[in-house]
Amino acid sequence: MAVGEYLLCFSEKCNKEDVKQYFINCLSRENFSVTRQEFEGKTLLITSAPFSVLAEKAEEVGLEKATTEKKAFILFSIYEIQEFAVKNIVDFAGSEDQEGFFTSGERAHLLEICLESVQYDQSHLMSHGIKFRGEHAFITDCLHCKPPILESAFPLHEAHEQEKIWKKMKHNVILCPLQEIRDYYGENVAFYFGWMTCFTWTLVPIAFAGILLYFFKPRGVTVDDNPLLPLYEIWKREESEYAFMWRTHKLENSELLRPEFSGVMQPSPVTGKAEKYFPRWKRWLRYGLSLILTLPVLLLAVGAMLGSLNFNGYIKDKDSPVYIASFAYFAEPGHIFAADNKYYGYLIPTIGHSVVINILNKLYRSVAQFCTDLENHRTEKDWDNSLIIKRVLFEVFDCFLPLFYIAFYQLNVVALRRELVGLFWGDEIRRLITESLLPYVTEKSHVWKIKREYARAKKDTDEKPFIPSQAQQDIVLEEYEQFDDYLEMVVQFGYVTLFASAFPLAAAVSILFLFIEGRADLFKLLHMYQRPKVRRVSNIGVWYNVLYAMMVLSMLTNSLIVGFSSEQLAVWCPWMYETIDNDQYIIDGYGRYVVAIVFSIEHLLILCAVIARCLVSEKPKWVQIAVAREEYEKRQEEKQSKEKTE
Repeated sequence: MAVGEYLLCFSEKCNKEDVKQYFINCLSRENFSVTRQEFEGKTLLITSAPFSVLAEKAEEVGLEKATTEKKAFILFSIYEIQEFAVKNIVDFAGSEDQEGFFTSGERAHLLEICLESVQYDQSHLMSHGIKFRGEHAFITDCLHCKPPILESAFPLHEAHEQEKIWKKMKHNVILCPLQEIRDYYGENVAFYFGWMTCFTWTLVPIAFAGILLYFFKPRGVTVDDNPLLPLYEIWKREESEYAFMWRTHKLENSELLRPEFSGVMQPSPVTGKAEKYFPRWKRWLRYGLSLILTLPVLLLAVGAMLGSLNFNGYIKDKDSPVYIASFAYFAEPGHIFAADNKYYGYLIPTIGHSVVINILNKLYRSVAQFCTDLENHRTEKDWDNSLIIKRVLFEVFDCFLPLFYIAFYQLNVVALRRELVGLFWGDEIRRLITESLLPYVTEKSHVWKIKREYARAKKDTDEKPFIPSQAQQDIVLEEYEQFDDYLEMVVQFGYVTLFASAFPLAAAVSILFLFIEGRADLFKLLHMYQRPKVRRVSNIGVWYNVLYAMMVLSMLTNSLIVGFSSEQLAVWCPWMYETIDNDQYIIDGYGRYVVAIVFSIEHLLILCAVIARCLVSEKPKWVQIAVAREEYEKRQEEKQSKEKTE
């Protein structure tokens, strides 16, 4: 396979050969090499571009490359490479090898930009009955026109790069090969694995403390408190280091217009040029419609939660409007879901609830995406943020509502821990099976079926055994959605932080599962999903705000568990409690002090978070110095250039 290839797959609705040939001619006219393949009724185009085309585009977009002479990064320039042998201006690292000069991720990114900038005549395609809504970006327009010309467009996997990454992973199973992941997939994917690695290592001291608290708890106390503050500044500092090393620290969030955005044309108040406009009040009306459409799914989630709570026997008040006698019957002593079941039958409703959550999440995913499309967002960033908010809120609501009910309504910390353990283990095992084992078996079965059918058809011939091309192998794979991986990390983070005082071992168990899931995520990304498009970013985006909000909420939840849901405060302040029927109750007159202590703990934790954020810089000192030095050298070069001109 040639180095750096992009796969373009024609849509089944694009059945006119004239349209396909015109598309191919547009690519060939601009020096792209194009190979056409027919596979399972699909027309595939494998495209690549020569080094000169990629190099011109690299200079146009301001790509920075490392130098060997200055051991620094400067803007890439074709002129400097061409003139190096004569004038010895600068030597870019690896400039003697055109094939390996750009990393695999850089080639894929540059090739995508080159494909998007291909010139074509919209009117010619419109004469074939095709309608366009885009901004004259070739590939994007062909993906979103009606009927669509293209079904999909993505970079092809490179087998030798995949093998190199996985070999590096097996060589050092402790650390993810972040640099190799970045060089192949780009910064967007690399930041996800960087966050997961940082999250795992941050949990180590918390897990150690949790283990000590669990095994050395005071006699008669069921659980112990572990409300340790997640060390967020550690990740922000690592994030800034990666951004500097990968040369994305200067990138601003790109405002990519969505081809689906519709509106009336009117002059822009900034540029004066005509642009699409959609009134804000109309979007707010659509927000209201989105709420109405999502309510039924939320009600289903509430129903599943109430069923699980009744099956587990957590709702015992027969006069309660949410008590379901036919369900609660199975949780009575001696029955299958009872807490005293020696075969751990009480875990069945919890695990079943986890399965139902997974089904509802898939349903809500479609509803949320439909509602987000309905809101008609102008940019990809706005669309992504709106979808993230919807799905995160639903996930938090769906996963954690039963835990909040048990913790703060039932005030039963033992039941809270039992439900938390069941949901935690059920969710982890479900993810490993559905996201790694099943996709792997499905993909391998599909390839095996193709080979078997081809071998059966050619059994009586002397042709060589059928070996699918890289394009044919990749087109049958599913599209990778990083959103789901981040969402799972948010849930994992919530299990560890929101109820840390009820399940001290959560951090230790999470380390084990994070270790397994990190390798499973990398494996499925390498072998079970199409290679995602490269996106250059400088951070994990809005996900940081989601995680930070959850961290702040965890301060409140753990403080309330300490004071009201458990007997932990009674161990610290026994003079404020009395024992009745082996339960601890606040002595009359001390309730105000308990409330004061709980909220003092909560405010103290928030104060510690604020102080940490103020005192600890988000950028390490060496990054600050390096950025300042680059800015100084740039000003000096501009000054010298100006003096020479004068």
